[in-house]
Amino acid sequence: DAAGNAGTDTAVVTIDTTAPNAPVLDPINATDPVSGTAEPGSTVTVSFPDGTTATVVAGTDGSWSVPNPGNLVDGDTVTATATDPAGNTSLPGTGTVSAD
Repeated sequence: DAAGNAGTDTAVVTIDTTAPNAPVLDPINATDPVSGTAEPGSTVTVSFPDGTTATVVAGTDGSWSVPNPGNLVDGDTVTATATDPAGNTSLPGTGTVSAD
């Protein structure tokens, strides 16, 4: 300050190092969008058997949905991971395609 007194500033910083829970996938069929729930605000990456991926941000209620690629068949496995804003990535959630 103007009188020459030294002060100390302190701050508390919390670093998020906890990965979100794995996304939960709703039942999957060959034609409808692939959907589920994840940590709200997380980026969900859905991986399909043909190697393609789709990415979406989960809503404030945790819900998410991506287009169905249209080439899924009975028994295919679809996986999804969630990455929170701090960069922590979940274990994969999985779902199996079931014929309607």
